[in-house]
Amino acid sequence: METTVSHQPFNATQLHLLKMFSFTQTEQTLLDLKEHLREFYIKQVEKEIDKYQIDDQVLNEHLRTPYR
Repeated sequence: METTVSHQPFNATQLHLLKMFSFTQTEQTLLDLKEHLREFYIKQVEKEIDKYQIDDQVLNEHLRTPYR
């Protein structure tokens, strides 16, 4: 079974990361760099999640007309 691979050029971020990784001299440097990237993306995801969180007050309000 063949796997088709797209041959699109790297974007600017991918090129920069490739350059950064090319300078890693030790396994520890690689691990440190990967950890920093992981922390960066965790923060990015948390920011996106915060955009969509609904305030507790809104959740507790009834948005329809109350029954009499």
